[in-house]
Amino acid sequence: MTTIFLIILFITQVISFYFIALLYMKLSKFNDLEKKQSKLMKEMDDAIAVYLAEVKDENERLIEKLTVQIEEKRQEPRRKEASREEIEEVSENNRPPIQVSVPQQTMRHHARKSYENVQQTVVQTNDAHDEEEIQEDLAVTELDDRARALQLSKAGLSIEEIAKELDKGRTEVELILKFN
Repeated sequence: MTTIFLIILFITQVISFYFIALLYMKLSKFNDLEKKQSKLMKEMDDAIAVYLAEVKDENERLIEKLTVQIEEKRQEPRRKEASREEIEEVSENNRPPIQVSVPQQTMRHHARKSYENVQQTVVQTNDAHDEEEIQEDLAVTELDDRARALQLSKAGLSIEEIAKELDKGRTEVELILKFN
């Protein structure tokens, strides 16, 4: 009877060790899976950080280009005003001095002020109009870049070549191609 009891105890111990080994294997698989997940999360964080850095650089380049374009647009009216002032100075220097009574001087003063006010309003509306044109141009070029990226991709160019061609970031080109 004791031998049967010992055999039963031995069999239960073997079965217990077997289940312990199975549980240990499942636990090690779970730990491996957890390590892989944390590694993937780190890689995704790194990829997103690189993408954000590229986007930031591209945004800074865009802002620089826009400021240069806006400054050029603003310089044009100033150049025109400067040339008008030079013409007025030359024409005033060639005229003989005219004696003007006090009421005429005040009229000229008010006329000049109103002329300057009108010029300022024209310059402000031109600036607003120029900014709208620049925004429209950007929207059109953005659509053109998408279409060109798709055409270049269909032509068989690699993502790096398309990015160089369009002067865009590699990640941005990948996203354009993925979403279209």
